[in-house]
Amino acid sequence: MTKKQTNRKLVLIAMLVLSVVASGAFIGTLAKYVTSNTISDDAVVAKFGLGVPNTINLFSDSYTNVKADADGKKIIAPGTTGQYKFEITGISEVAYKVSAEVTVTYSEEWNGYTPLEFSINGTNWTKLEDFKENLSNILGSEIMPPGEAYASTQTIYWKWPFHVSDENDIRDTEMSAAAAAESAPKVTVSIKVTAAQID
Repeated sequence: MTKKQTNRKLVLIAMLVLSVVASGAFIGTLAKYVTSNTISDDAVVAKFGLGVPNTINLFSDSYTNVKADADGKKIIAPGTTGQYKFEITGISEVAYKVSAEVTVTYSEEWNGYTPLEFSINGTNWTKLEDFKENLSNILGSEIMPPGEAYASTQTIYWKWPFHVSDENDIRDTEMSAAAAAESAPKVTVSIKVTAAQID
C-alpha cells in the first residue's frame, strides 16, 4: 500500500469518526425531558325510586250474600265492602319528596250518583274528597334526605252502604237495572304515588 493510499484511508477513517461524533452531538441537542401519567375518575348514576305495587285489589267477585255470575268478574252492590293493604318502600341516594293522588271515577251510567264511602282506618267513613285528602296526607312526606328510607303501609277501605235513605234505595235499584241491561255502571279507583327529586 502506498503512502498516498494510507493517507487517504486515514482521512476517510477520521471523517467517519467525526461524522459519528457530530451526529451524536446533533442528537443530543434534540433530547428533552418527558414525563407522563394517566389519571381518571368515574361515577355511576345515583339510585332513586320507590317500590310501589303495580295493581290494587279493592274489589272482588264475591262477598257475603253477593256473588258474580263468572269467576274473576269484580262486582259491587249495596251492602258490600272491601279493603286492600299495600306497602310503599324505598331508599334513595338523592333527596326526594313523596306525594299521592287518589282518583275515583264513576262511569256515565251513575248519572252523578256516588254511593261509595271510603276509610283509611275502617272506622271513620268519608266521601271521596275527604278520603283523598286523608290518604294524600298519610302517604305524602316531608323532604327525605339521601340515604333515609321511606316506608308506608296503608289499608284502603271502601263500602257501599246497604241503606242510607229511600232516595238512595231508588238510585241503587236504578244501577242494578242498568247492570241487567248490559250497561253495568262501573267505578274505578286509582292511586298515583310520585317520588320527586329535590334540587
